[in-house]
Amino acid sequence: IILATSTISFESMGNWFLRDVIYRMVAGIACGIAFGKLLSYFIFYLPQKTNFVIIRDGFVAIAATILVYGLTELLQGYGFIAVFVTAITLRNYEMNDKYHKKLHDFTEQIERILVAIVLILFGGTVAHGILNFLTWQMAVFGMAFVFIIRPFTGMISLFKSNLHFKERLAISFFGIRGMGSFFYLSFGLYQADFKYARELWSLVSFIVILSILIHGLTATSVMKKLESEFSREE
Repeated sequence: IILATSTISFESMGNWFLRDVIYRMVAGIACGIAFGKLLSYFIFYLPQKTNFVIIRDGFVAIAATILVYGLTELLQGYGFIAVFVTAITLRNYEMNDKYHKKLHDFTEQIERILVAIVLILFGGTVAHGILNFLTWQMAVFGMAFVFIIRPFTGMISLFKSNLHFKERLAISFFGIRGMGSFFYLSFGLYQADFKYARELWSLVSFIVILSILIHGLTATSVMKKLESEFSREE
């Protein structure tokens, strides 16, 4: 929001840093830990100690996500961070419980359905000209992002990992398709006015299309090769 205004003062930057960076991140982490422990208590601990109803439905994952995100946003924290921390906290409680696998399988199925829906809608936007404002400079940047920037940052984040170099390279290169970029861009454009909004949509859409094509065509063969190679070594 501040970047969209004509003048930026040290006071406004300080307020933004304290509110949107420090407070909202801390609130998101704190809410995630608190809600994660509370959910763990109701899902795992209470049914074992009392006659409390045993919760074993996969839909709990969806309900918990919406609940934690909404309450955290009401407290002016970052809901995404809270949901992520809640999932980690919940996962670390009774780690050997089979219910964790049920939650994981259910959320994975829901994710695939939602991704399929988003891809169908995305295909419609491509057909209606969302790439019309793409320039060759933006296309070069998009290719650099997919082939250089994202793999490089991924390798840095996995620097201390015990994985083999080839495994780290594969993880860094494939990563994710970037579907969440649509949400982040929509959120940013809703919060503030940007001069080149249509160009941003074209750029993000090009990167997602490139990622879908390149990674979709190569992921299966590369992963099978890695799997066979490391299985032989074992």
